[in-house]
Amino acid sequence: MAIELPQPRLPKVAVPRLLDWGADQKAPQGGAYQRLNRLGNRFALDISYPRLKPEPDGRILASRLRRAKAEGALFPVPQPGLSVGAPGNPVVDGTGQAGSAILLRGFTAGYQVREGQFFSIIHGGRRYLHCASADAVAAGDGKVTLSIHPMLRVQPSNGAICEFAKPYIEGIVGGQSIDVELSIAKMQVPTITITERA
Repeated sequence: MAIELPQPRLPKVAVPRLLDWGADQKAPQGGAYQRLNRLGNRFALDISYPRLKPEPDGRILASRLRRAKAEGALFPVPQPGLSVGAPGNPVVDGTGQAGSAILLRGFTAGYQVREGQFFSIIHGGRRYLHCASADAVAAGDGKVTLSIHPMLRVQPSNGAICEFAKPYIEGIVGGQSIDVELSIAKMQVPTITITERA
C-alpha cells in the first residue's frame, strides 16, 4: 500500500513531467517525419520541500520517505490557481474503455472540467494520473465524455473512482537512497521524484 507523503507546508516547487515512450521517426532521404505513439506514457512529479522544522514535520516526512521507498508513494498533484469546485462523485461509466477519451458519470450537473486539469483513476488498487485535453461540461445526468492525455494504460472497471477534487500521483520514489539533512533549526529535504509505475 502506497504511503502518502505529508504536506506540512506547500511544496516550494512541484513539477509534473510527462514521460513519453513514443518517437519521431525520420524518413531516409528527406522524407516526412512520422510520429510513432506508444502506449505507456505516464507522469513523474518532482517535489521540492521548503526547509522544515525537525519536530514534528521533518521527523514524520523522513519516516514516510523511508517507507515509501519500499512501498510506493502518494502525493496530491498541485494545480495552483485552479478552483476545482465541487465535481461530485465521478466514476468510470462502462467497461472496455481504451484510447484518448473516457466516459464518466456521477459529476455534479454542469460541472466544467478544464483543459489541463489533472485527475486520477483508481483501478485495481492503484492510481493512474491523467489530465483533460479539452474543456468538457457534465450534462444534467452527470455524464461526460472527456478527452484525456496520456492514453488509458489500463481498461478501468465500470464504477472505478476518479479523483477530480484531489488528484494523486502514485508511484515509486526515485534514487538509491533517502538523504535528509538534519539540523537543529531546520532540515533540508532533497528534491523527491515520484514516477508512476505503469
